[in-house]
Amino acid sequence: MTNFNFLVPPFDTLTVEQQRWVSDSVDIEYYPEGEIVLSAEDKPNYLLMIIKGHVKHEEAGEINYIYGPDECFDARGIMSGQINGYFKAAEELIAYRIPKTTINKLIASNNAFGSLLFADLSNKLRAREERSSQRELHSLMHSKVEKTFIRPPIIVAASTSIYDVCQKLNQEKLSHLLVKKDDQLGIFTATDLLKAVLSDTNLHSLEVGSLASWSLIEIDTQKSVLDALILMIRHGVHRLVVKHDQQLIGVLDQLDLMSFISNHSHLIWLQIQQVNKPEELRQVVDNLTKVIQLLCESEVKITMISQLITELNRKVFTRLWQLIAPIELQQNSCVLVMGSEGRGEQILKTDQDNALIINDNYHYSDVAQVAQRFNDYLDELGYPPCLGGVMMRNPLWCQTLSDFKETVRQWIYHPSPENHMRLAIFSDAEAVCGDTALLQALKQYYWERLGDSSSFYAHFARAGEIETELSSSWIGRLLGSTTEDNLVDIKKIGIFPIVHGVRSLSLELGVTVTNTNERISELVRLGALSEEMAIDLSETLGFLMSLRVKRGLIQLSMGLRPDNQLDLSQLSTLDKDVFKDSLQIVKRFKQLIHYHFKLDAL
Repeated sequence: MTNFNFLVPPFDTLTVEQQRWVSDSVDIEYYPEGEIVLSAEDKPNYLLMIIKGHVKHEEAGEINYIYGPDECFDARGIMSGQINGYFKAAEELIAYRIPKTTINKLIASNNAFGSLLFADLSNKLRAREERSSQRELHSLMHSKVEKTFIRPPIIVAASTSIYDVCQKLNQEKLSHLLVKKDDQLGIFTATDLLKAVLSDTNLHSLEVGSLASWSLIEIDTQKSVLDALILMIRHGVHRLVVKHDQQLIGVLDQLDLMSFISNHSHLIWLQIQQVNKPEELRQVVDNLTKVIQLLCESEVKITMISQLITELNRKVFTRLWQLIAPIELQQNSCVLVMGSEGRGEQILKTDQDNALIINDNYHYSDVAQVAQRFNDYLDELGYPPCLGGVMMRNPLWCQTLSDFKETVRQWIYHPSPENHMRLAIFSDAEAVCGDTALLQALKQYYWERLGDSSSFYAHFARAGEIETELSSSWIGRLLGSTTEDNLVDIKKIGIFPIVHGVRSLSLELGVTVTNTNERISELVRLGALSEEMAIDLSETLGFLMSLRVKRGLIQLSMGLRPDNQLDLSQLSTLDKDVFKDSLQIVKRFKQLIHYHFKLDAL
């Protein structure tokens, strides 16, 4: 059998000899439309991989999944020795049939094959990440120098005194600068400054040219990061002069280069510090998107990306507030982020969710104008306005501490779906800058007013219920049996049910952290979630977030605003398999929430 597709998971992990085992034992089977391929009465002695057609897996009267070309079934049946439900040909079906004996032989000789075929969701995702992580460093190393943080050239004459050079270094927040003598360029660094101090010469009269290094190593912007690293190692230097078509671009510092290879945060933070006007933040924000794209292409774990981008976004918000708000307002207010930004789970700029708490004893007549400018600038920087108006330019989200307390009290004691969602948004609030004690006081008031009303928590949990339509909507699109396109709302069917369910349990149990993964850890500690469920929820959330980010980056490249739509037709075979498992975990978690809060009684 020479036409077997060994390019799809898990068969892409096989050696040449292991591929031969498959080729020597595989057969091809044909099933007409509507025929039962496997059922609970059958003994699972084969693994089937679809060549043509689709298979529906039904259990307890509900469609669990649709398998398509290059997908395998039923690995779980082989592992457990029994078939759950039945598998029916949704249309004319042609499939490879691989004997169980061959599958067992492959598992015994190839750990990666077994991990991808049989493992639970967390192990599948781990195997998926291990396969992609080998590409991460390779991808970064082969990025062009132009994608790194190149410091603009600061040049002084060779006759400049060391004293003046020190003032320049301090002013520009640099540890080096370039020195020009006639047509020659040199470099003066902090190390050279030590030599100047130790020379026991008057720094006002000592010329920088006498201590500069004149043997510079150059690199072109189109060379790779690997080329830059090799040059630094070969010549024993910490900086390269960067040029393009022989034109001076700037200086690449070893620290900046290593930061690029590791996590990029140092670079963006340096840029934020150097911004003096709100408009200058645009380049920083554009670089943030480039960083996200690079890290996603390099298959960096989504939780690491979200942590990094959360911190950098908050630095951007802080710097913007510092640039537009009077110092007294900064000292007497607290800027909040909420929703996914508050939870540290917004990677791409999907919308704004922010608020402002003002000290009761402070009055500033133009606070509304400052709030408006803050939101407008964020909009210009690429952070779209919140369609629900959850922004400080909305008076509802820009109040004194006392007024905010009264508003929160009204939300709690006058329950409605709208008020419950406002409370959900506020539950995720985190302080960005200003007087953080204001948020602490408001949160404390919030927790004290919640009490232990089971009815309140049940209605709060119910407010987040969204129908996932597992049996018709996305299942039908995978099959291609509907007239709809291949787009599903990944937030609606996967991300939101996890986030709000975890938030509801956390609120009931007094968990004060806001990040969903941190909330999950606390719920395990309190006995509200099993460790197995916690792992599945964390892995599922990370996987779904990664799919959303990758889709959003594609939309950004097309000039579109990122949304929550996922194109099922663009998923790889492995991603489809993990996606199927993920939604089954979402389904189980929704059942847990439904039972815990007794939502049937509402």
